[in-house]
Amino acid sequence: MRKIIFGIFILACCAILLHCRAETKKNLQQTQELRLLCKKAQDLEKEMSRSSAEIEIINQKEKIFAPLIRNIFEILARCYTILVDIQRFSNLLVLAHEDNKNDFVRCSIIVKNFSTYFRGISEQLGKNRMEVSLLRRNKQRYLSDLAEKKTAYESICAEINSKTSQLAQTRSENIIQNDIVYHIASKSESIEELDAELEAENTIGVLRNIKISTELALVYPVVGKIVAEFGDKGPNNEMIYHISFATRPGAVVTSPAKGLVVFTGKFLNYGNMIIISNGEYRVFLYGMDSLFASTGDIVEIGDYIGRMGTISHDGFVIKMELKKSGEPLDPRHWLLETLEKGKL
Repeated sequence: MRKIIFGIFILACCAILLHCRAETKKNLQQTQELRLLCKKAQDLEKEMSRSSAEIEIINQKEKIFAPLIRNIFEILARCYTILVDIQRFSNLLVLAHEDNKNDFVRCSIIVKNFSTYFRGISEQLGKNRMEVSLLRRNKQRYLSDLAEKKTAYESICAEINSKTSQLAQTRSENIIQNDIVYHIASKSESIEELDAELEAENTIGVLRNIKISTELALVYPVVGKIVAEFGDKGPNNEMIYHISFATRPGAVVTSPAKGLVVFTGKFLNYGNMIIISNGEYRVFLYGMDSLFASTGDIVEIGDYIGRMGTISHDGFVIKMELKKSGEPLDPRHWLLETLEKGKL
């Protein structure tokens, strides 16, 4: 009887292990699919940004050409009025039957000069109108292209939402680690204090047990451009220790580094924050509207971690800080190094 019970127990354990392995494999596959979807979404964001930039250039050119064409039309109208007056004066001379040879010569010269000027202005008007027509055709093409990309982007974002919902249902949270980290965050009064407390509590020491490489490769977390750099002056003339990336509304935010997520959530006036550590360096990201990554997640570069908002009075900006043993570092060095070495 004992052997039968033991045999059933062993079979049950094997079934549980197989189920866990199957779930892990499924989650890994879904994570990889989500990473690919994020890559597609960010590629489309780049293309939409380029199209929007081209449309903006065309709009600026149209603003330049519109007054030019209007001015040329006014000049042509004045030229026409003057030519009519000269023609009327010539007719009066003919009717007078007087020998006004000099007046006829002057009229002829004036008419000739005005005709040449009139022709030059007309040619310029024709060129400008052709240029405007070409600009409008290009603008229509870019607008059509942008609309198609937006449709594709929205479709991919819907897939991302679906995948994240599936993954969220199977995610197992590290409750103990969550409690420790949130307790640390609740009593920290600055980002420096939070960093020091995390170091002191050895929360990050767990990384060495899961063999995450301490070599740091760093990439942009969003598709956008740098609008503030490490070392710049802040609004109160203080030195800033972050890089700010301006991006588009609702942009997909992906992990800029490989590592363990040691904190996610709201922190002081920073809003939603994610801290990723690889055992030696810690990357702080804040400015997102929604978070997907949770404390205890192991993320790769390009993994989906959150989204930007769609409504903002100050623009759509995400900020990134880099620290090592409490010391702030300039992330641009690692961004350029990763790009030059082709680590991705």
